[in-house]
Amino acid sequence: MKKLNELKQERSELITKMEAIAKGETLTEEQRSEWNGYDESIKQIDSDIAMLERQENLNKNNVKDTMEKVEQREQQPVAVQFRNWLKDAVAGKAENKFEFRAEPILTSTETTIVNKTVANSLDILTSPGEAFLRSLGVSFYTGLTGNLVLPAMAEDTGTFVSEDASAASASMTPEALTLAARRVTHYQTVTRELLAQTNPAIFAGIMQNLYNGVWNAVANDWADTIESDGATQISVTGATITYANLCDMEASIGGLSIGAASYVTTPIGKAYLKGLNAASADIKFVWDSDNTIAGYPAFAAPCVNANRVYFGDFSRTNIAQWGPLEIIADPYSDAKKGEIRLTVVGLFDTGVSNKRALAILDASLY
Repeated sequence: MKKLNELKQERSELITKMEAIAKGETLTEEQRSEWNGYDESIKQIDSDIAMLERQENLNKNNVKDTMEKVEQREQQPVAVQFRNWLKDAVAGKAENKFEFRAEPILTSTETTIVNKTVANSLDILTSPGEAFLRSLGVSFYTGLTGNLVLPAMAEDTGTFVSEDASAASASMTPEALTLAARRVTHYQTVTRELLAQTNPAIFAGIMQNLYNGVWNAVANDWADTIESDGATQISVTGATITYANLCDMEASIGGLSIGAASYVTTPIGKAYLKGLNAASADIKFVWDSDNTIAGYPAFAAPCVNANRVYFGDFSRTNIAQWGPLEIIADPYSDAKKGEIRLTVVGLFDTGVSNKRALAILDASLY
């Protein structure tokens, strides 16, 4: 069928021809027959035009309905979106990939981040690992494409010079930290019986576990990177750890103009330091009741390597992420057991842009 504009143009031309015939004072039978033929053609064209205009309206309404459905779907909690996607993916009616992010907790005063329940929330919560890193002020870089190169150089100080003297050379040698995408992944299986459930909180729990697993790996790698990138090592000189050992950590990087600093250790280390006498008139225990050590905020997290205490400006440590997390549904690998394998994939890297801003205490004596 011709396009709507073409039909309207053809109709206009036929009307012009009919008008020319009708202007005659007398019409022959041949002219009358020609005019009637044009009139029949216009009736058919009018019918085609009405059909095409009707189809245009239907298309517009269909697009409107589709957009409204998309808007409604996007307004749904991510757990509901995931539930619907998973059922469609297993049935072969959807893309076999689901992307998502959790809203980050940008700041926190909690020293021990505990995972919250998802029973009363249908959205994915920031994982304990990510929340801990953000509470330390770690520098995050997201939405990356290609390698991320971060400049780093030692600090230097200018000098006052006499009237005719030259300025002193800073003699800085720039260094570069290159962060490149590394794949982080793990999976879990769910049964087809679970897939038949309708409670979105169940699916929120599945996503939360996948999300937490990735960020636990990232947090562990962050701690390993601090160790491997050559932060200043402080050893205990006596038979046991003392308050002075922890203060030595601050002194070891005292020549650097650092930002907000913190102490970080393991939950076991926290428990030990809470009972260790600080031998100070102002502080009874090393880990004070306001969750500070020597006046600095103190944190505990399982990602920290065993028998370690870290101190420094953790904004000089970095987490890079390429794209959102992806969940891939595989209903085939474990089909004989009636299970669906869900694999989560993320691209991350960790680094330390200034190793002089950090110190590590070997606390193997507790």
